[in-house]
Amino acid sequence: MERSHLDGLVVFVAVAELHGFRAAARHLGITPSAVSQTIRALEERVGAPLLSRSTRSVGLTEAGARLLAHARPAIEMLALGLDAAAGLAGEASGRLRINVPRPSLPLLANRLLPEFLQRYPHVQLELFGEDGLVDIVERGFDAGIRLGQLLQADMVAVPLSPPLRIAVVGAPAFFRKHGLPDHPKDLHRFPCIQLRGSEGAIHPWEFALDGQRMKVTVDGPLIVNDVEMSIHSVLKGIGLAQMPLTLAMHYIAKADMQTTLEDYAIEEPGLVLYYPSRNHALPKLRAFAEFARERMRRPFGPDDYLPSPHRT
Repeated sequence: MERSHLDGLVVFVAVAELHGFRAAARHLGITPSAVSQTIRALEERVGAPLLSRSTRSVGLTEAGARLLAHARPAIEMLALGLDAAAGLAGEASGRLRINVPRPSLPLLANRLLPEFLQRYPHVQLELFGEDGLVDIVERGFDAGIRLGQLLQADMVAVPLSPPLRIAVVGAPAFFRKHGLPDHPKDLHRFPCIQLRGSEGAIHPWEFALDGQRMKVTVDGPLIVNDVEMSIHSVLKGIGLAQMPLTLAMHYIAKADMQTTLEDYAIEEPGLVLYYPSRNHALPKLRAFAEFARERMRRPFGPDDYLPSPHRT
């Protein structure tokens, strides 16, 4: 339906209910001439007269009566929808859809839940785990969470977490068997677990050397596309893996993992909540942004990425 058709229906319903062009014009805040032109255009589209005019009153033709029977409830439903939407402007309510990297879901659960839902009982929070960078507008999400350097330039970004230190980790039994690398270039002698990204490429390992970043190509018996699988493969002693230190803290604290090549570790920007600027007016999103920023900015600890009980 074109906008002019919808405008025509609104004007038609006003004329029919107020029984006059001038009364409808005053109610709608437009001129009587504009009302007449709008009704004439609507009648041309319908192909039949809708109103019977006399010098003293305005009535409905048969076609007008049929149209009013359908148009009036439709206009009322639209008005109710606008009132419902306006109600959301005053309180945090409704479904809030946020696209999140799957490895970060435990962090959000441990730091934000259930307190956020208790504070905002009228918000239904949907956390959708997905590793690749997606078009949140096209996919119907209110916001997304990603590392800071991955964002589109036209998004509003709210920093959430401290920077992430990227570590090389392995199981103690692996290091007893293979020893420790002294330099990133030594990694060609070690079996490594490679990670294939959502875009299809295998991620190179990156290190800091003399103030510059260097990329190292590694090899090994296993390639995965899931960070959770990479963690469990490290615990099984299959190879070394490179990942944010936060993901390994729980296992390092239990002595199930240890780090190596710490002097060459790089840091990446922390997690960022991002959304289109037009979404900023949504109370549910503002409430989540403020709550998350408060809870996420403290330093990471071993319990932040505590896995599900069946995965420990």
